[in-house]
Amino acid sequence: MLKDITIRSLANDASYTRGCRYYENGAVVELKKRRFDTHSYTAKVNGSTEYEVEVELNASDTAVTDYACDCPAAMLYDGACKHVVAALKAVQHEQRLQDSGQQRAGSGQRLFRFFERAAVQEEQLEEARPLVLEPKLCVNREYSRSTCWLEFRIGYDKLYVLRNIREFILAARDGMTLSFGKGLTIDTRYLSFAAGTSAGLWKLLQTANRDEESSLSYSSYFKSSYSNSSYIFEQKRFKLSPGNLHRFFEIMGEEPFLLLLNELEEKRVYIEHCNPVLEVDVEDRNGSGRVSLQTDSLAVLDSDCRYVLHEDVVCQVSDEFAQGLKPLMESFQAARHLTVDREDMGDFFSRILPEIEKVAKVRVAPGFSSRFEIMPLQAKVYLDYYKDGIAARLEFCYENTSFNPVMEKSPQKTGQGRILIRDVLTERQILNFFKKYHFETEKDQLLQPDEEKSYDFLTEALPKLTEIADVYYSELFHKKPVQAMAKVTAGVSVNDENLLEVSFRNQNFDFDELIDILASYRLKRRYHRLKDGTFVSLADQQLGGLADFVESAGIRKNSVDGDKTLELPLSQAMYIDALAREEDGLRLERSKNFKAVVRDIRNPADADIEVPQELKGVLRDYQVTGFSWLSTLANYGLGGILADDMGLGKTLQVIAFLLAHREEEAPPALVVAPTSLMYNWMDEIVRFAPQLRAAVIAGTKKEREASLAGDMQYDVIITTYNMLKRDISLYEKQNFRYCFLDEAQHIKNPGTQNAKAVKRLKTGGYFALTGTPIENTLTELWSIFDFLMPGYLSSHKNFKQRFEVPIVRAQDEHALKNLNRHVAPFILRRMKKDVLRELPDKVESKMLNEMTAKQAKVYAAYFVQGQKEFAKELKAHGFGESRIKILAILTRLRQIACDPSLFLDGYDGGSGKLDLLEEVVQEAVSGGHRILIFSQFTTMLQHIAQRLDALNLDYEYLDGHTPALERVRLVKEFNAGTQPVFLISLKAGGTGLNLTGADMVIHYDPWWNPAVEDQATDRAYRIGQKNNVQVLKFITKDTIEEKIFALQEKKKALIDQMVKPGENFLSKLSEDEIRDLFSGR
Repeated sequence: MLKDITIRSLANDASYTRGCRYYENGAVVELKKRRFDTHSYTAKVNGSTEYEVEVELNASDTAVTDYACDCPAAMLYDGACKHVVAALKAVQHEQRLQDSGQQRAGSGQRLFRFFERAAVQEEQLEEARPLVLEPKLCVNREYSRSTCWLEFRIGYDKLYVLRNIREFILAARDGMTLSFGKGLTIDTRYLSFAAGTSAGLWKLLQTANRDEESSLSYSSYFKSSYSNSSYIFEQKRFKLSPGNLHRFFEIMGEEPFLLLLNELEEKRVYIEHCNPVLEVDVEDRNGSGRVSLQTDSLAVLDSDCRYVLHEDVVCQVSDEFAQGLKPLMESFQAARHLTVDREDMGDFFSRILPEIEKVAKVRVAPGFSSRFEIMPLQAKVYLDYYKDGIAARLEFCYENTSFNPVMEKSPQKTGQGRILIRDVLTERQILNFFKKYHFETEKDQLLQPDEEKSYDFLTEALPKLTEIADVYYSELFHKKPVQAMAKVTAGVSVNDENLLEVSFRNQNFDFDELIDILASYRLKRRYHRLKDGTFVSLADQQLGGLADFVESAGIRKNSVDGDKTLELPLSQAMYIDALAREEDGLRLERSKNFKAVVRDIRNPADADIEVPQELKGVLRDYQVTGFSWLSTLANYGLGGILADDMGLGKTLQVIAFLLAHREEEAPPALVVAPTSLMYNWMDEIVRFAPQLRAAVIAGTKKEREASLAGDMQYDVIITTYNMLKRDISLYEKQNFRYCFLDEAQHIKNPGTQNAKAVKRLKTGGYFALTGTPIENTLTELWSIFDFLMPGYLSSHKNFKQRFEVPIVRAQDEHALKNLNRHVAPFILRRMKKDVLRELPDKVESKMLNEMTAKQAKVYAAYFVQGQKEFAKELKAHGFGESRIKILAILTRLRQIACDPSLFLDGYDGGSGKLDLLEEVVQEAVSGGHRILIFSQFTTMLQHIAQRLDALNLDYEYLDGHTPALERVRLVKEFNAGTQPVFLISLKAGGTGLNLTGADMVIHYDPWWNPAVEDQATDRAYRIGQKNNVQVLKFITKDTIEEKIFALQEKKKALIDQMVKPGENFLSKLSEDEIRDLFSGR
């Protein structure tokens, strides 16, 4: 057996001590004997990262014949590293266990050992007294340059000098115990520092050491030349880079600290945001100048001059002060005094002195005043129009002396014969403004004929120019050359014909010029030039709302009559009101009747509309709101979409509306529904409103014609989409009081016969019912609105140009917000969690599973094959003709993600998803949960059933082959609690079932259309459910499922911002998105 002295002889003292500590702290996470060599071991040891160690013993296992470790220290130094020592201690422990007849504990026991040790350490840390770390900033100043470092004292009540900072950091990393004398011993395993500056400084030291180690690990010179060396740590010194100096000051904040200057003067200082007072003397030495910087009490602490020590204060100076101080300190870097020659004094006073005065108080010797005259500059700029641009004439004045710098030389002397010291910097600054904007010299003027460059000059340079020069305008500039766009006021009211009357007012320009300004804004121009030559700035103006309104209303030049009044449909009222509330560019003056329209539609819950007596107490509060909303829209001749979540009673709200608006001798209302729901409507009417005379138009063509041809003494007639489009020639001859489209997604495609047929109907009010107004594209929303209020969202072409393309392709938030303003008032959507307090929330989760090894290999092979088939198909037939083949390739990959044995005979490599399902189901059933499991593949359901059989779990099973009566029996038995699991085909059982006995829903494989999954989930999450419903979506990691899910979420989130729809997107994916599915893995 290995002895301690044997191991100790292989390493130096530090490595041995640290290795023992590593072993005691459980750093050896895996120790194995080689299969064919019982005297060789491999181990994994956790250090700053995980290292591989190999050791080889002699035949008697008492001596070490060889060892190796892949850590940097093992490659640089002789002797065993701490990781090898830790591994040998683990081998020694193994030998002791074997000698005592004990078996080595299983690898799982390490979990208990390590976590128990961590818990003990955490408890001891909570009980440990926090250490104090006191800093001292040392500054060594040579001439005007300073070097800085930190030194520390450490302890509890009494503080001790930290003599080797890096050694302390490394000891803390290894969990060693350090002694600082009789009064202080620190066990670094339980190291804790006082909150505030001490903790912050300790973190600074650790970060600096870690950063240096990372940087030096790339240096081959360092590896070969140094052992355990550091550039920034030198015994008790921590040398400060500018970055670490800044971090130190941030940590200290307002806390005072010790500062040692030039290793002589120690004092307590504090940090303050201020600029110190500097003094500079300019002495007269026989006409030459001697410039002196008084720096006795000043020390710059960093190269950027951001921190300056002045007496007892570390000044954190402003950026402007630092910028001016830096060249001054650099000039005096090697000497305290500088000499300026006699002939250079003029340039010094005009160019250098103004810069020095920005940061210092300057004292100039009186003798210079007899030779030099320093006068203030008064600059004048005269502006005038020139062609499409502007002209400028300059005049620089020094008291009685003035000149045009464009054509005259500057004067050298004043009238008294003294040398004129001009403000050269300001003169140059003024001329540079014109140079930057490409003005050209012509005679005594500077000219810029280009309109756009002139606008740039007026908006960018002119405001700054006015700060240093007096600017004068010619008579043509009768007002400011650049104006901000004044707000436009619009008065709006409702006339007797139920139309909006809109009038515009603006004092600065007429209506036609306003249209021109908005056209410039639409073209994203930064300005518009009025007829009088004045520029109107558009860059920062809030004109989007006004421009949107003008475009939405179709307003053009000359479209407003002489009294400036425009008539618009009442449907625009909500949009105009929202626009004025949200945008600054439009001020709206609302009449009382306009306010009433907006108030009634926006707040239907407050509307004073009587619920039919027969339904009082039947309708829930939110259903009363829906009824009032429908009634309000109908009263104003408007339409809307009732888009409540599934199960919230949209049918009942419409029945209440029809009952409240029933009138004798009035034409009937028309309800168009899917075939499966036609008789459901009839049953609901009979149940809740038997007073309504209702009829279903069905049967043979002859019977339908007879029903429509007679005198229809009905309040409501009900038909289907299929029958309507067959009989549209009969229906379009009738006048209906109202028309309701149930499941209105049946007209989502405007080119279908369904959509074309319903849009030929004549009725007094148009409404739609659907839980998914958008399943795929925004065109579907346009198609429904084209039925409700034709022309409200413009033509389909204009709609795509203004909304669909910018929103979908460019993620244009402005276009999305503007579309929302149009449609939101006419869509009433309530979610179950928002309106049904008795219905608990559902919690949706995504669960990722790994594939088994064989499954991953099969998937990888078929994925590569799929890529080739995809490329070959595209090359042969193009994207448009290849969708069926692409779908087949994707379906095969999805099957492999579920279980490769779905189509591979003889496959026995298992399924990661089935394994996950087994775990979840077992745990859920044992916890008393009842589960619905949906899959689109019936074969997959059979495979799941086999797993459940093996687990002795009972279940119900339903797919497309289950007879109708059997379906009813299975549902009743499940809801009664006879079985804990129900396996259901997504297509066969995704709708029409009430399974509130379940409180967990598992979607085993993701369907192309999340709306279908949501409908399946709603079998359990519906009225009558008393428990929280948990919904789990299983996704196989690193497969096509992940990409499909991500695409669904991306597209779903976009449309959810308006109406919270589902997403049926596969057939609408772009070629690039399809290609991305086949990229990578």
